[in-house]
Amino acid sequence: MKKLLILGGSGFIGTSIVDHGVNKKLIKDKINEIYVISRGNKLKQKKYKHIKITYINKCILNVKKIPHVNYIIYCLKNKSIKVSNNYFNHFLKLLKTFKNKPKILFTSSGAIYGKNTNKKKNKENKKIKIDLIENFNGYKKKYAKEKVFVENKIKRLGLQNYKVSIARCYTFIGKNILKYNYAISDLINDSNNMNVIKLNTNIDVYRSYMHSDDMCNWLITILKNSSTKCSIYNVGSDKVINLKDLTKKIATITNKKITLKTNKSKKFDYYVPSITKAHKKLNLKISINLNDALNSIIKI
Repeated sequence: MKKLLILGGSGFIGTSIVDHGVNKKLIKDKINEIYVISRGNKLKQKKYKHIKITYINKCILNVKKIPHVNYIIYCLKNKSIKVSNNYFNHFLKLLKTFKNKPKILFTSSGAIYGKNTNKKKNKENKKIKIDLIENFNGYKKKYAKEKVFVENKIKRLGLQNYKVSIARCYTFIGKNILKYNYAISDLINDSNNMNVIKLNTNIDVYRSYMHSDDMCNWLITILKNSSTKCSIYNVGSDKVINLKDLTKKIATITNKKITLKTNKSKKFDYYVPSITKAHKKLNLKISINLNDALNSIIKI
């Protein structure tokens, strides 16, 4: 049986993977033990018949030793590249204590492609251009730059004969998403708690949503197929939906009224991946459509 370590496990991806294991969906991957390192967690060890979950409630910089595992998912992030560099360098020191080299997956983001200037799905071979990242505002710009920085670090690990991979993650849906401040979270929380669902936007927003179960399946498959060549895959759905249509869909499911405040601006925000590579190389598919995903978490 195999052991998995999640670094930065208190976010949506980390908590979803833990839930995936608790729900017996990692049995097929022969993973029966998960370690989670995150300063955001204040949880204790949990042991089920089929899987053991151990939480290490510390910042990575305060961790002196990490358990020897078969797989590592690196979810650590910080908007400061300086801090992010400190995290990664400390991780390297810990990694050198391993007798055998584990397979490593870095959860990057589709944000590294920069702000789309057209309504085309991003492909993994698209050249990363800093000027497109500079078109972002505020946090998203720093976030994208940090992801590019760590991607380059991960690629260098491949040159040191570590089996690594990169998942450029997009937008997701699942029960844990409601804890975070995303557009879809706000819309669903409105539908659950209010009589009217509100959408206020001055641009056309296009997204796609992958269910957390599919996300976990994809991430584990990419991780297991890691190699020194450091393969890169987009992770998300390629089924595009306009945010206004998403609002109407949620309103229909919940039988709620909506208020839409929009204008006729020609500006748009298009953030959708091409997932052809994952289909062809790893035979990965979307098994849960948006309607089913929404119905699974909306209170009716």
